[in-house]
Amino acid sequence: MKLPHLLLTAATLVALSAARAQTAPTAAPAVTLDAVRVTTDLWGSPLARLPASVTVFDEAALRAGTIRHFGDLVDQIPNLTWTGATSRPRYLQIRGIGENSQYEGETPDSAVRFLVDDLDFTGLGTLGGTFDVHQVEILRGPQAGAFGANAAGGVVRLVTNAPTPFWTGQIETTAGEDALREGGFAIGGPLVVAQPEQLMVRLAIFQHNSDGFRHNVTLNRDTNARDEFTARLRLTANFSPAWRWEATVLFSDVNNGFDEFALNNNGRLTYSDQPGRDEQRSTAASLRGTYTGLAGARLTTITSDSRVKSIYSYDDDWTAASYQGFSDLRRDRDVFTQELRLDSALTHAALGWIDRWTLGAYFSNTAEKGAYTDIDPGNVRGLTTKYNADNLALYGQLAHDFDAHTRLIVGLRTERVDLDGRGTKTRYRASRGTYDPAITFRPSFDDTLLGGKITLEHDLTADTLVFASLTRGYKAGGINIDARISPPADPLTYATETLWNYELGLRGNWLDHRLTGELTAFYLDRADTQVRDSAGFGGNYRFFTANGRTAHIAGLEASAAYAVTKELSFHGTLAHMESALDAFTLTNGNTGGRRRLANTPRYGYTLGARYRDASGFFANAELVGRASQFDSNNQNEARRAFHLYNASLGYAWREWTFTLWGKNLLNTRYEKRVFFFGNEDPNYVDTRYEDRADPSQLGVSAAYRF
Repeated sequence: MKLPHLLLTAATLVALSAARAQTAPTAAPAVTLDAVRVTTDLWGSPLARLPASVTVFDEAALRAGTIRHFGDLVDQIPNLTWTGATSRPRYLQIRGIGENSQYEGETPDSAVRFLVDDLDFTGLGTLGGTFDVHQVEILRGPQAGAFGANAAGGVVRLVTNAPTPFWTGQIETTAGEDALREGGFAIGGPLVVAQPEQLMVRLAIFQHNSDGFRHNVTLNRDTNARDEFTARLRLTANFSPAWRWEATVLFSDVNNGFDEFALNNNGRLTYSDQPGRDEQRSTAASLRGTYTGLAGARLTTITSDSRVKSIYSYDDDWTAASYQGFSDLRRDRDVFTQELRLDSALTHAALGWIDRWTLGAYFSNTAEKGAYTDIDPGNVRGLTTKYNADNLALYGQLAHDFDAHTRLIVGLRTERVDLDGRGTKTRYRASRGTYDPAITFRPSFDDTLLGGKITLEHDLTADTLVFASLTRGYKAGGINIDARISPPADPLTYATETLWNYELGLRGNWLDHRLTGELTAFYLDRADTQVRDSAGFGGNYRFFTANGRTAHIAGLEASAAYAVTKELSFHGTLAHMESALDAFTLTNGNTGGRRRLANTPRYGYTLGARYRDASGFFANAELVGRASQFDSNNQNEARRAFHLYNASLGYAWREWTFTLWGKNLLNTRYEKRVFFFGNEDPNYVDTRYEDRADPSQLGVSAAYRF
């Protein structure tokens, strides 16, 4: 029997034997699952009281052994999908809404917001390591009230460990297959001994190296290797009774290769003679201040700025013996945000009929410059772009308690969006030594958007909540800055997409809090559905976004956890989506629709067990499955369905934890991106090309926490 089978079998047997051990007739002590608080929602709430569809991975789940990066979680989250062809998952979709790329000429607007604390890295999730992360929160569905234009699909937030008034820390190291080497260090505590809560600090540093599961035969080296460094500093200051200040500074240097495709789709070997890169250097800072000196209200100010330089490049033909071409895309992105918010100090009877209220204002500026070149022996094709977006929003939310068990929550948001951009196409013909005339587009777009949410919630019992909500979300219109398109057939601008989301949910605790669970059913109605399109072959493509007609998605999301004893618990999730994209014809004649939407697999599930005894021994086993899904709305190739196994075994002794873990234990073959186009000389016949997901991997980790 192979080692992966042994590890999986051992973890499963441990869980089963522990379950059998609990069948003795002696009375079991009371067991409860830990309470979790969700911070991403506009009103931070205990998970058990949140009237929305949400998934939370707490610190215990993140330490289970197989989770090193947010990318290790994406297939476990109900109705969240992701798109590969990058070194790490960074393009996310929730309930089928979200972008699957940002190639040259594609703009940085996104429908799924990705946050690290108060820092906005939407579309830049490569830096989503989970070292020293307290919990990961995923809110599904349009978040019109709190987040607006960039959260039509939902929000993902990594909440890192905050400074504490006592010294804590951890040291962690990992080694594994694929030449995996990781090391992390975190420490935090008070800087003023006499007043420990006056000034607190926490520093976390982490380094990851691995070979990227590919080997380049042409160059005889690992050209897909990962080299990722992250440093994060958090400060909390309480210099006066009324003010609390929280600051974060983050630096991340992702220096990864990108060489994953081969014409024969073998999944392990590549043949490029010009391998690409997927690099991202990020510097970001945020400052949150909370003032409690007002009568009846609390003031919050949040300022953040992130600056990201990225390189994304690849060998066009993936070989050393074809048409030769190399694409290189470099971007500089700066995102500045400022938010001011007033919250009622009371959550009951705060203002007459209004029991709780929030008023806020939000401003953001996103500026991005791009420089793209595609070089072959006869040409140097160029595309330079500029993109600038200003978003200004006003929002409010209030709650009314009809009685002790029934509440109404109403939220509204109005948002002004102003976009402008520029794209310039150039071409140098090396054989002639001449330049073609440059072509420049300068599109602009503005719109005023309105969204909101009405939620009615009712306590069936002290531990069971039922809710119904209606949300009007929006995905702002925008501009196309790829100067290789052909207006007016290809549009320079596209319209705002509107979404109506209907939800009915149940959340609760049962069996003396041993069992927790939630079930949400939803129906999503999309009008003027935005679709990204492309045209071309080989290394020569043009990209643009346009509007289709209507689309519909119906589904459910369920999760449950059951603590059999203090030692043994089971957990699982289930997701389902049915979708339809109505037939449409774009102005350039391209057609689409009449089928399921991209990124809406019919089902997804997880089933897992966790065991930990008093001696410190622990084991985890998990099964993860996902149905097939289309990657794009303009081609009909689908990723295949899959199910895979993850497991870990370990021992905790005092401050030490030792873990043996395995991912994808049965080495299941499945894809993270599928293309269908012509890329082979001489006829460029349309062909299916696959970007294979990670194969099986075993590793060991050691951590010291104090």
